[in-house]
Amino acid sequence: MIIIEPCAGLGNRLLALTSAYELSRKLDRKLVVIWKREAGCNICSGDLFTFTDMQVIDISENGFKNEPLATLKGNRIKKKYRGMAERFVECDEVEDWKHEGGYEKVEQMVRGAQVIYIKSYTNLCEITADSFAFLAPSPAVTERGKKVFDRISSGTVGVHIRRTDHADAIANSPLTLFVERMKAEAQKENTFFYVTTDDASVLAEIGKHFPEERLIVYEDKVLDRDSTVGIQDAFVDMLCLSRCCKIIGSYRSTFSLIPSVMGGIPLEMVVEDSVK
Repeated sequence: MIIIEPCAGLGNRLLALTSAYELSRKLDRKLVVIWKREAGCNICSGDLFTFTDMQVIDISENGFKNEPLATLKGNRIKKKYRGMAERFVECDEVEDWKHEGGYEKVEQMVRGAQVIYIKSYTNLCEITADSFAFLAPSPAVTERGKKVFDRISSGTVGVHIRRTDHADAIANSPLTLFVERMKAEAQKENTFFYVTTDDASVLAEIGKHFPEERLIVYEDKVLDRDSTVGIQDAFVDMLCLSRCCKIIGSYRSTFSLIPSVMGGIPLEMVVEDSVK
């Protein structure tokens, strides 16, 4: 059995979750998912996904002050499953394994325990578009996205401009470079852009350079990552990007990476020449 506790934000959790699914299939192991609601990803799994072929257990890590009973129950569940495991692995240990021997080392260590509990915010193995086959959007996500899904065609270029708390993306993927790359793409006939960002002011700036009819935007999107609707809308954005023909993305952003893998489409990171 592989017990996976995906950590951090939605993008990082998807890396951990889909790779754990791939590894469980390769090793013919049962997969159990411990999905936690917490600051930055405060949502139940069923509000995001429709799962198949696995056991998913929702818990709260919002603290005794905010959710005392749910937090107590969650702690008991984690204690139960950690007690079942021959080995418990923290996030840093997963990264150490990959540093020592890549994904081969991770697989070797997982093979060595019949029941292993892993916390991770990154891949345990390589993932492809097929790795997401088990993970369908929930009815609520499908409903929220239906206003924009059908507007994306084969000539749509996805643009993800990460801002707010992502210092690396802000420093190394400036807005001027996105505008330059979009202008180059716009020279092609019938090119449209699906533009998503976590900073509303960015959309206003992009709108100064391109006609409105060239831009597809998920309007009325909620940016609050501590709300159910906000995280559902983040997943809608990922699904929209995955339906584009390519993605122009932000430096070191899993939110740019995940849709490119999900859709099996090219990802071009917008990066200053000095850091390439």
